[in-house]
Amino acid sequence: MTDETDDGRYQTYRGNILQRLGLVSPAIELAGPPESPVWMHPIEFSQVRAVLHAVDPRHMVEWGSGGSSRAWLEALPGLVRLCSVEHDPAWGQRVRESITDPRFTLLLRPPPEHAPEPEHRPGDKQTAAAHRAWCMRGEDEPELMRHYVDAPAELGITFDVALVDGRARTHCLRKAFALVRPGGVVILHDAQRSEYHAAVEALGGGLYLQPWVQGQVCLLRVQRA
Repeated sequence: MTDETDDGRYQTYRGNILQRLGLVSPAIELAGPPESPVWMHPIEFSQVRAVLHAVDPRHMVEWGSGGSSRAWLEALPGLVRLCSVEHDPAWGQRVRESITDPRFTLLLRPPPEHAPEPEHRPGDKQTAAAHRAWCMRGEDEPELMRHYVDAPAELGITFDVALVDGRARTHCLRKAFALVRPGGVVILHDAQRSEYHAAVEALGGGLYLQPWVQGQVCLLRVQRA
């Protein structure tokens, strides 16, 4: 059973009686296989996959790697290169070891030593607040994650599609517009977050897709003279 809210977000009612009563948070429903999940709800994953099939990119860049990286390679036989930028060394190593497709390029760009990413322990409000503050620094301070944002430019490739789903997303959006060809598409995940809205509007606005559950998808068409 599902119900849609006024903002287009679907609430799912599944699980045991405590979850249905709202006393316990339901488990996050993720797309992809259990051994390599995509951190998107199946609705959002289907939206992104539909866009990718329509564009049929030859070169794609994503900020934020994981199960999605494998999914895009499997879904797009015409893809020549997937460039994935990751900030977490341990996670990046796991992704690198799990994908043997020669079309995959992973660029690992960890945070600077003077500003490491704080640990976020689930259920711990103090660590959650510290982690949130660090993430917001990445949105507000261009220099903090510039090496991460600028990493795809090192390849000298013009991309057809960019997926922004990692850190410093406002700056990644702007960089994506410089790296994606005219007529190409930039996809922003978790677009419901208010900290991204000004950047979207500054780039000409975007199409916010509905419905969504975990993180809204926004599409931006690259238009340059």
